[in-house]
Amino acid sequence: MELLSSLNIINIEPTHQQIYFCKKLIDEHLKWNKIYNLSAHRSFDDVLIYQVIDSLSISTFIKPGKLLDIGTGPGFPGLPLAIFHPKTQFTLLDANDKKLAFARQIKSILNLVNVTILHKRIENMPTNLFFDQIMSRAFTDLNSMIECSLSRLSPNGQILAMKGARAEDELAIAKTTYNKSKMWLEKLPHVVNQQRVLAIVQ
Repeated sequence: MELLSSLNIINIEPTHQQIYFCKKLIDEHLKWNKIYNLSAHRSFDDVLIYQVIDSLSISTFIKPGKLLDIGTGPGFPGLPLAIFHPKTQFTLLDANDKKLAFARQIKSILNLVNVTILHKRIENMPTNLFFDQIMSRAFTDLNSMIECSLSRLSPNGQILAMKGARAEDELAIAKTTYNKSKMWLEKLPHVVNQQRVLAIVQ
């Protein structure tokens, strides 16, 4: 699948530099995957669709400020989003340092000055760090995501949890547990995954 047309499907019009950065990210992912098993995606199209495009499907919800990506693994969705949102400061958090090595490599190659990488669990983060948005892609269920994120949110901050087919069930449980929070689902544009939604909590 062609990179530019895929980006257009999710309503992103990239610059030439952003196209180059995305291709470099995919190429490096394929190289590293041969040795370090970053993900199950072994072809250019699969990395494009399931890593890059999937990550960028929430692009319109990203705001300037400080954003924490919990359970980022090798850097998704944080790295692709950082390419397209230079005014947002991304902190990529994960307990797996081997996968974070890939994120460090991409940060260096692309000179992503808006990216910080932390090898920690969220419960071990410094208590004086707060974020305007906290996102995750495949970290945990919505209830657990809210539980570990609320104390890290700035005033009026948002939790952005990327979800699939079980999103409505998770949302119903979370509304019962956290009935003082405003939360809802947003349908996400996607190349192949028509069940992709974003749970927003604020």
